[in-house]
Amino acid sequence: MKQKSQRKEMIQIKRKAIVKLAITFIALLVIVFGLFIFIERVPEGKVAVVYAPSGGAKKVLNPGWHMIGLFQKTQQYPTRIAIVQSELSVTTSDGKKITLPARYEMKVDKSKVLDIFKELGSQDIEQIQEGYLYQRLFQSARSVVSEYSVLDIFGQKTTEASAKVTEQMYDKSKGLGFIIADVTLGNPEVDDETQKAIDARVKSAQENELKKQELENEKIESAKKEEKARGDKQKRIIDAEGVAEANEKINDSITPNLLKLKEMEARLEHGWITIQGSNGIIVDQPEDK
Repeated sequence: MKQKSQRKEMIQIKRKAIVKLAITFIALLVIVFGLFIFIERVPEGKVAVVYAPSGGAKKVLNPGWHMIGLFQKTQQYPTRIAIVQSELSVTTSDGKKITLPARYEMKVDKSKVLDIFKELGSQDIEQIQEGYLYQRLFQSARSVVSEYSVLDIFGQKTTEASAKVTEQMYDKSKGLGFIIADVTLGNPEVDDETQKAIDARVKSAQENELKKQELENEKIESAKKEEKARGDKQKRIIDAEGVAEANEKINDSITPNLLKLKEMEARLEHGWITIQGSNGIIVDQPEDK
């Protein structure tokens, strides 16, 4: 009897231990589940709008961990710059339909995220980029590209067109709280005929550039020759002035006494002797040697 009683006690103890373990496990599950439901993490570079499906937006959460209500949800928006890639089909001023790759930088004005949520609802940022922002990009690009020919868009005016699209898209989006910058239009996809025309224009531009360079080289060479000619002329003038100055000095140095001296030296050197006698002047010319 005593052994049976001990066995019953052991069984009851085990049952109590199992019940306690089960209760602890359930409590842990409830806590973990509660953490997933009631705690929201907002990463750096984003903010989140807290909203209830039936009650609309409640508040804005900054980066970090936050407690939210049982039936509340959140929608996050980027406050750091994000790069968005897209593709547009537009028409140029010469009636060419082209497909343009495009990219732009965007972020959200933190002070206006509640306005964005009230206007666009619980759409996530990818849906907004593909819908609301794409429409503004398309409208801006269509308006700008219609002012340019396909050759302009393919050539040097792409940067100018991109700047205009950036300005228009920024103006169309800033009111709601989206900050758009640096829209860049890529090279368009065109048909074979248009591509040939573009290639011909590029070749012509290269040839013109080569001709300009050749003309510039010729101008430089001509300038060098002119400079050399001016230098040579100036040197001749200086030389001529030097000779004239030397001659002038020589002329100034010749006097009657000097001439008489030179004459006497010449006569002595060449054998001319003048003898004055009682019968007059006798000039004796020596025989040729």
